[in-house]
Amino acid sequence: MQQNKAQPVAGIILAVLSVLLLVGVGGFAGPCGAHNGAMPATCQWAARAVLGVGVVSAVLSLVRIFERDEGERRGLSLSVALLGVLVAVLPGVLIDLCADPAMRCVVLMRPFCVAVGVAIALVGGTDLTLRLIRVFGK
Repeated sequence: MQQNKAQPVAGIILAVLSVLLLVGVGGFAGPCGAHNGAMPATCQWAARAVLGVGVVSAVLSLVRIFERDEGERRGLSLSVALLGVLVAVLPGVLIDLCADPAMRCVVLMRPFCVAVGVAIALVGGTDLTLRLIRVFGK
């Protein structure tokens, strides 16, 4: 285990997934627009929350790419994995979506967030697990 060499593979994958989340929810997989100029619907609040978590995930993933300290790598992987779980449960579980099951937020945004959030959680969790095995396997 070298302390002076960056190991960017997991960080790169996590960064790509985080950017995909931002591009998706901010564009093709986002909720519909405000209804008749009214106050934002709950699905729009869910999208805003997911975007906020996505930005944090992207920043931590970028830091993870260049981090050289093994303990910091484990901490960053854990943090991003937990953010992935949060992304998966934000729309529809923590923040309600539209009641109409045919709405864009229910049909597209929620499954997209669940899929990308689970992928982020799996990559971060796998990276953390492999690093812990190296530490405790000695």
